[in-house]
Amino acid sequence: MNAGLFPDAARAALERVCTFYETLSPQSLVDIGSLYTPDARFKDPFNEVQGVPAITRIFEHMFESLHEPRFVVT
Repeated sequence: MNAGLFPDAARAALERVCTFYETLSPQSLVDIGSLYTPDARFKDPFNEVQGVPAITRIFEHMFESLHEPRFVVT
């Protein structure tokens, strides 16, 4: 990440989000509300939902359906 492109607070927030996704586990899903506002919208190629509970369900389903899913942020 080019440190010159982001102010310190934005860089720290971006790093927190990247770390959250790279270490995402069924157990860490309880912390998803620390990244998303209660009315956040989430869209991917398969889903479009609003709200932390709905976003959490998408990731719960991912962990139930896939063998050892993971995210790599590049």
